[in-house]
Amino acid sequence: MFKKALTLLMPLAMVAPSFAAEWLTELPAAQAKAAAENKAILVDFTGSDWCGWCIRLRKNVFDTPEFASYVQDKFVLLEIDLPHGNKLTPEQKAVNEELAKRYKVTGFPTVLVLTPEGKVVGGFGGGRPNLAAVQPSLDRALTVASLLKKAAGQQGVDKAKSLADAYLSIPADLRNLAEDVRDEAVALDPEDVTGLQREAKAQRQRVAILRELQDVKTPQKAVEVFDAWLAKPELMKENITELCFMKSNAMLALAETEEDVAAAEAVALKGADASMDKDPAAVRAHVINSFKDKGAMLRMIKARRR
Repeated sequence: MFKKALTLLMPLAMVAPSFAAEWLTELPAAQAKAAAENKAILVDFTGSDWCGWCIRLRKNVFDTPEFASYVQDKFVLLEIDLPHGNKLTPEQKAVNEELAKRYKVTGFPTVLVLTPEGKVVGGFGGGRPNLAAVQPSLDRALTVASLLKKAAGQQGVDKAKSLADAYLSIPADLRNLAEDVRDEAVALDPEDVTGLQREAKAQRQRVAILRELQDVKTPQKAVEVFDAWLAKPELMKENITELCFMKSNAMLALAETEEDVAAAEAVALKGADASMDKDPAAVRAHVINSFKDKGAMLRMIKARRR
């Protein structure tokens, strides 16, 4: 009886590992496999031995049979681990750190979707509880990848339009990783049919502002830089909201009274009112909610200074 039961269980044990998705650990190998299999690359930038959200994402999403089934004909999987321990060789650690720098990874987990050529087409940051919370972002990235593939067979303004559609379909917080796509569209579109010339100009202005802030050492000096930019007639509307929010944060760093906090709120509201977000009312509501308890905010600011 025991031998018979064991015989019945063995096939199940042999089947179980097939649920596990295969993860590569080197980008060139993932690119070669993705090109050969006509797939995108899903890259998980993780801290496997210290990042709680990374560990949860792996357990709740990446290690599930549902995820393995979803990705099997769509993605090549790549793990770029940055552990605190000695899990990696010094050489692999250096490679992974360079990749994180190249793709401007500042938080963990960060999940990016790349084409076989290494172009960013989407992704997300932070933890997710299950596949349903992950899949829309990944499906969106696959749509962007298909638009880039379409553009590869086009020329002129038609190609520019496909590239623009791809670029604008990438989540806004990841578009700084796809500026090459935007710039190619702009170069093919001298009449600015796509409207991306203005977007590129606004981005260049943002870079100029951030470059000026690099040497700023105090919140007071930062406020002066923000005031100078906000007074410039050439300041583009696309940059007003971010500039106001940054100025508001600098003002909060200097706040001594609730009136100071209220002044910072007024600047943030000015930014909200200039927002080009699809739902500016929601942006304004978020600011108001953030400043709801000015006393508590002031106490927290002062506690951080100690």
